Amino acid sequence: MNLLQQWLDGSQDYETGRTLYEQFGENPRLKLTLSHGPTAYNKSALREELAKLLKAGKGGDVQLRVLSPADQAVLHQAEQALTHVVSRTAGLADPVVTLVADLESQWKPLYKDASTMQSLLEYAKDNTERCERSHEILNHMDKVHALWEKQAYVQAHGELPPVVELAAPAALDLTDRAAVEQARNNLRSNISKQKRNQARATEVEAWRMQVKQLSDLLKTL
Repeated sequence: MNLLQQWLDGSQDYETGRTLYEQFGENPRLKLTLSHGPTAYNKSALREELAKLLKAGKGGDVQLRVLSPADQAVLHQAEQALTHVVSRTAGLADPVVTLVADLESQWKPLYKDASTMQSLLEYAKDNTERCERSHEILNHMDKVHALWEKQAYVQAHGELPPVVELAAPAALDLTDRAAVEQARNNLRSNISKQKRNQARATEVEAWRMQVKQLSDLLKTL
């Protein structure tokens, strides 16, 4: 059976589908976006793209056969040789893979914490606590965006981006209704411009989360 058809007809396990897209897909930006995990957008995009690849004739056919004793002996020898090579090179990780893994280990906890804080925002005891939590969420997402940009640079160039000294942006006053509304409008504008750009799908999803957070805050100001 065609591998893509088998996935589409099955349980549609995300990591299995992402592996299939890594093999048969050709959009490096989408591969990067999918690597950020099974968000609602990513799962939908993955299903749509694999269906397109199937329609284009990709995926091949899988034909099962029983291995003969001679084939089994050859396979066993190959597995032993591969195990020997892996054991010798285990400590020689690809530097790009190492950098990407390190960046992921930094942004994923921040993103998880921001999502958790977002879900608990409605339970803040008063406006002061809500503002403090909102500010913390925004700070987390600023750090996440910076790490995503670094990760994209590493995957494109094989090294970390050069360090550029920039002035820190002005902090958003979460007690100023006009400033909060302007920040929300800016995010909505960004979403409108980039919502069809698959390369920035993860950023768009994060912006939407921030828009919701700011909208909830405005109800209390």
